Amino acid sequence: MTGAIFAGEQSQWKDPRWKNGNWDLDMFKNAAGEVDWDAVIDAEVVHRKMLEDNPAVYDEDGLFDTSIVPWQVWMRRFHLPEAEKANGRAAMVGYAFAYLIDAAGGAGLVDLHNSFLGKTAIFATILFVTLVRSLKDIDNLKDLAAEATFYDKQWNASWEGVDRPSESQK
Repeated sequence: MTGAIFAGEQSQWKDPRWKNGNWDLDMFKNAAGEVDWDAVIDAEVVHRKMLEDNPAVYDEDGLFDTSIVPWQVWMRRFHLPEAEKANGRAAMVGYAFAYLIDAAGGAGLVDLHNSFLGKTAIFATILFVTLVRSLKDIDNLKDLAAEATFYDKQWNASWEGVDRPSESQK
């Protein structure tokens, strides 16, 4: 329906499910007779995108009230629990760093942003939260460190019990 508008083939937006300036929810019912809220959200996303890109193709007044869609549908559709966990972890690690620096140096929370130690702690917090998203990531980083030093260990093991030329010259 909206593909023709995006291709420039139509000069006006039309959707049979849009009536009197709002979505007709009866047109979004599934086989069980319940409203398919995901289809309503998809239609509204396309509708808003079209309005942003082509405001001239829309003559009719109308604004979809997003509160019609139940909140749990919005949460299921757009909630990002990983981002929630990362933000919470960053806040807690940042608070711990701020407390430690404040206790060690006596600087207030505002002064931490002006000090080298405070800026270093902020950088360390961001780095930690970015690299360690879960406890499993710590094990992955340990494995990566072990792999990075593997060839050194292998090289040293090949010289066990043998005098190295570099050491015998001293």
